[in-house]
Amino acid sequence: MTITPKATKRVLIVDDQPRVLDVLRETLGSFQHRDAYEITPAQSVADALAILQRERFDLILLDMVMPGIGDPLLRRQGLDLMKHIRDLGVNAPILMMSGDWDSRRETDARREGAVGFLHKPFDLRELDRLVARAIASATRG
Repeated sequence: MTITPKATKRVLIVDDQPRVLDVLRETLGSFQHRDAYEITPAQSVADALAILQRERFDLILLDMVMPGIGDPLLRRQGLDLMKHIRDLGVNAPILMMSGDWDSRRETDARREGAVGFLHKPFDLRELDRLVARAIASATRG
């Protein structure tokens, strides 16, 4: 019996909350997908943009509320960051995340090009499904 090594997919997680970064790193590492995940965390807008200028990723998980960009009262800074990411020429699929259950934000995120939307606290089955689907779409596209 030959065991085929898993391919490694690179995932950038952008969230200003260290606990969220830790939970996502641990959770993605536990998924039984055909791919293994190499996780790179970014805790700020500046970190995310600097990393994206140097490295390529197969998937980006991006928090909707990120200090350091856009109008903090609107709580949609992640959409502004997503536009900057696309302006850099980054085409990796983006899953938006938010602790606010506002369907308008979800609709706006999808309209702006996010491939999915994750609600915090995370439903692990939904997280698993969306990550697998986003990685598969990136592999096909």
